[in-house]
Amino acid sequence: MMLDDTIVAFLHRPLMCILAGSDASGRPAAGRGIGVMVSDDRETLGIILSAWHYSALANAVAQTGKLAATFVSPCDYVTYQFKGRTHLREAGPADLARAETFIADATASLSALGVPRGIIPQWMTTRDARVAMLAVAECYVQTPGPHAGMRADAANGAPTL
Repeated sequence: MMLDDTIVAFLHRPLMCILAGSDASGRPAAGRGIGVMVSDDRETLGIILSAWHYSALANAVAQTGKLAATFVSPCDYVTYQFKGRTHLREAGPADLARAETFIADATASLSALGVPRGIIPQWMTTRDARVAMLAVAECYVQTPGPHAGMRADAANGAPTL
């Protein structure tokens, strides 16, 4: 699925990211993403996560190759969820730099909303970082309101930036 300009612009905002998958036996696993990159073809997202902090999620993704990633803008709750097939790769220096920027932007955004800065680092670390290369098969609007749950390509009048 090719991501449109609105969604690509959204993915460049300060965001929070929740990742979810399940292992081969169906046991759920979740964690937080700490960075995102959109491929040039706009069909793949590179989502950075800590395999150290979220080892159950990393193992689940390795077993099943499936991932759901939900990104939310803390300042206005605009939210999109992406689903598809994925594989993990090692994070390189550019990925780690992107993760540090993502973490700094998320921290600033959350702090501005009153979340104590001291509790944020426990959610987001680059230790043992991996990149989940997610081939986007589905994208859903999850912003609270009348379009929540609709496929993004079908939600005319969906949240705009």
